[in-house]
Amino acid sequence: MALVITDVVAQFGAYYLNQGQNLTRLYALLRSATSTESMFTPVNTDDTIWRAAKTLFSRVVQPFQKAFTPLAGVTFSPVEIKQFKMKVDAQEYPDELEASWLGFLDGEDIDRKAWPFVRWYCEVYLIPQIKQDIEHNEIYQGSFVAPTANTPGAAGTSMDGLKKTINAHVTAGRITPITTGALQLTDPEGMVDQFEAFADGIHKDYWSIPMMLGCSESAARAFLRGQERKYGKNTGGGELGLRINNTNITVVGLPSHRNTEKIWCTPKGNAIMLRKRIQNQTRIQVESVDRLLKFFTDFSMGIGFIIPEIVFTNDRDLV
Repeated sequence: MALVITDVVAQFGAYYLNQGQNLTRLYALLRSATSTESMFTPVNTDDTIWRAAKTLFSRVVQPFQKAFTPLAGVTFSPVEIKQFKMKVDAQEYPDELEASWLGFLDGEDIDRKAWPFVRWYCEVYLIPQIKQDIEHNEIYQGSFVAPTANTPGAAGTSMDGLKKTINAHVTAGRITPITTGALQLTDPEGMVDQFEAFADGIHKDYWSIPMMLGCSESAARAFLRGQERKYGKNTGGGELGLRINNTNITVVGLPSHRNTEKIWCTPKGNAIMLRKRIQNQTRIQVESVDRLLKFFTDFSMGIGFIIPEIVFTNDRDLV
């Protein structure tokens, strides 16, 4: 994808005139937070498929009698979490900037890798964009599709994200959704009632365990407004905020969830993010081929749950 400077040339002219312009004159739209990864416990591993097993114990206590009557059993249920390799490839001819207002990004060195453009392109564009692409397209919405040879892959096809992972376990019968119906986004107090009913639907063995409930930012905002209307800003001397009343569950609005009505929570140790060469998300290899600059990096990641049965979700967006 070439550098597009048509509008700059049309407005400022096809020449470079030093008027003191520098990197501080280049502005970009704000990027959304990339917070979904915080819902997971990171596991650094070389495994492309990480395997574990859930153990289920039967009861052992029984009334006494002299005869030996064994009563015990352990059931093992396997679980797999896949890790997906991803990459970033880009190439540009920075000479295209020379005869324009953006000429300050060029340099005097023959080796284009030494030009100011390279640092700006990597630090301001590529590295932040990696995080945003994962948040917006992959970690929740993603559904892996094997790439077509010599063709860039489509957005949302680099890995299996949260939605697909949760729904696959629902289909397999390992997660039973808690019924909420459509979220009442236009009725904040009704939304609070729904979230409280959802929390009450969680297995009582897990009521005392702190959990974060992932949802869309719109749902989190409606819930917060409903909390204030239903309970007031202060209850019992402390502000409820995004904590569901009389529970250990905190609502977290996640940019990755966009307009979904799916909500979910699980003990944090149960939510796993596999990672390999994750440092490469902030490292870009730059090569100069004649006057062409090539930029690339690659890394692997995947998300999943050790025990799907203790992932609690509602009955929305199951497809």
